Amino acid sequence: MLKKLLLCTSLLLGTSTTQLYAQHIQKMESVQQMVAAADGVEEIYDQGNTFNSLKAPAVQKAHIDLKSNEVWWGYFNGKYRTYKADDLLKYGFGGAAVYACGIKIPANNAFDMGKGKTIEGIKFVFPDIKNIDDVKIWISTKLSTAEDMSDCDIYVQNVDKADLVDATKNDPDNYINEIRLDQPYTIGDKDIYVGYSFRVTQIDNRDDQTPVVLDNNDENIICRDGAFLRRYGTSTTWRDGADYGVLAIQLLMSSENFKDNVVEMNDSFNDVVLEKNGTDKVPMMLSTAGKNGLKTFKYVVSVDGKVNDEQTVTLDTPIKEMGGKFTYEFPVKAGDKQGVYPVEIKVVEVNGAENESSKCVAKGEIVVVEKPAVHKVFVEDYTGLWSSGYAFGYASKIRLKEKYGDKVALVTVHNGSSDPMTDKEYDEYLKAIGLKYFPNTDIDRTFFQVYPYLGANKSEYFRFEYADTVDEALKLLSLGSVDVSGKLTDDGSKVDLEAKVKFGFTGEKDNYALFYLLTEDGKHNDLWVQDNGMQDYEGIGLEDAEPLFDPFINGPEEMKGLVYDDVVVASKGVHKGIEGSISSTIKLDEVQTNHFTFTLSDYPIIQDNSKLRAFAVLLDTKSGKVVNVNECKVKGVETGISDNTAASKAVEVARYTADGQQVSQPVKGVNIVRYSDGRVVKTVVR
Repeated sequence: MLKKLLLCTSLLLGTSTTQLYAQHIQKMESVQQMVAAADGVEEIYDQGNTFNSLKAPAVQKAHIDLKSNEVWWGYFNGKYRTYKADDLLKYGFGGAAVYACGIKIPANNAFDMGKGKTIEGIKFVFPDIKNIDDVKIWISTKLSTAEDMSDCDIYVQNVDKADLVDATKNDPDNYINEIRLDQPYTIGDKDIYVGYSFRVTQIDNRDDQTPVVLDNNDENIICRDGAFLRRYGTSTTWRDGADYGVLAIQLLMSSENFKDNVVEMNDSFNDVVLEKNGTDKVPMMLSTAGKNGLKTFKYVVSVDGKVNDEQTVTLDTPIKEMGGKFTYEFPVKAGDKQGVYPVEIKVVEVNGAENESSKCVAKGEIVVVEKPAVHKVFVEDYTGLWSSGYAFGYASKIRLKEKYGDKVALVTVHNGSSDPMTDKEYDEYLKAIGLKYFPNTDIDRTFFQVYPYLGANKSEYFRFEYADTVDEALKLLSLGSVDVSGKLTDDGSKVDLEAKVKFGFTGEKDNYALFYLLTEDGKHNDLWVQDNGMQDYEGIGLEDAEPLFDPFINGPEEMKGLVYDDVVVASKGVHKGIEGSISSTIKLDEVQTNHFTFTLSDYPIIQDNSKLRAFAVLLDTKSGKVVNVNECKVKGVETGISDNTAASKAVEVARYTADGQQVSQPVKGVNIVRYSDGRVVKTVVR
């Protein structure tokens, strides 16, 4: 039963409690607000991947035999994840309605599939056509607002339902609709939209609720920009749905000048850190953009202008389609001297012929260190009072501290305008990176969206699998060390930070920067209410496997009185680091020092400045990855102001609050006390 729950994904957008997986992952409120304006609830259904053995080939009802000048192309590469309706990634409104969905094709695009190319047909899948009617194919320079697509200014074609197939038969040879246009259209100077529309007449099952097929596998997606636009019901507003995946359609394109042997890749890659004489691999995604797909390719890797590696690679499974993807790890080797060295990776041949692509070279650098710095792992734990899966992050942090001690730096980031512990800058960062599901974590900003406690694979047996990814992060080479110190100013109104960074190489690098955080322990408020969804696990013995879950499994849905540790209460430079905090001129073992001050009045979520910790994080601004991190407790007394051990021998002559007002007796907060012997003592009154 438990395994089934973990395989089933049902996401209801626009509801106050979104459950993804059995572990109560929840949607960020900005996305909830985005869909709240709709006339109902959008739904994505993903039953997971379970495949039957293939049947004998059959004649496909809706199939197109390609001509010599035709190829299938789209932002989705045509590799449907399954031929079974239950296992498709599906999207929908949930009710009977008219759907319109399509993609945008710029006249000038990076794929050379715009001006001059002719659209001959379209390919798409219906989970179930029983309650589908009024199917149309359309092309337009503007997005239609009419239910019948009558305002499309280029082309509308009605499709006979009798010519359609669906995925209910579990037939791998007869579930894709491939439809030729009665009138092909050649793309001109204007951007266009292409898609299909249909009506769901009634709701009998899940397929009727979610009739639009998507794909969210990055290896099948060429581009997300403009890859899924949709509207439904009587709404005239189109929305970009690329957050959920891309529309799983392809266009049949024709041209007399398609290239045959083309492999493309990004023109750059992130820094590779190596020890002297060390080796590593650079993973690069290769995309096929030629009619002949990809069977073999030859590459050359050069380091500092000299050939470092040269090989011909034969794929175990050839890629036949245009738009196919293949990830290859190109080996690079360092020399015996520390420093920064340019690297060039070039795919020179495809299928035994010259690579016809102009996008066949990737450039980057290797950083060879004299000696790697000790690497501390940075864990960002994302949660909220509204997150019913809070317990997973709570338990994960405790176990990580027990297992790794100071090898790991942990911070907890609360999210959402309704959460009184939300740090504003971090909240903006989470919106910028598009994080939508909570609880969640990132590790070193290298391993993303790792589920707290259960780990990257969301262990179905509730093992503390999270540690597996931390172990992987600990193996990463770090090219620099970070030290940080922090102390309150005499009046307790500010925290002064000093970070010292020491690199293990010499060279010019402008892609490193620091960002700073303050966290607070022991945060508490009797009015705070923590959502708790762990009651779903009552009676299955989870609390025996992990006692930390016990108070949540046996607790109420709304919990009060909890104490929150490691909470980020102030931040600076979280997204891209603080500009100028690290000099681009780097010298081996030379310490770079940076200072920053937090004015505590700017951060009203701080409750007790005696419980603050400071973090300095070294960031690679090109890759976004964390290079290294360190933390310290914020000292409460400035050097030169004595403690109060000698107070019994002197008389108090004056007492002041942190803002300089004189008081006659102790008041809650920071008190500055002057004694008759001239000493000044700072105390915190609680």
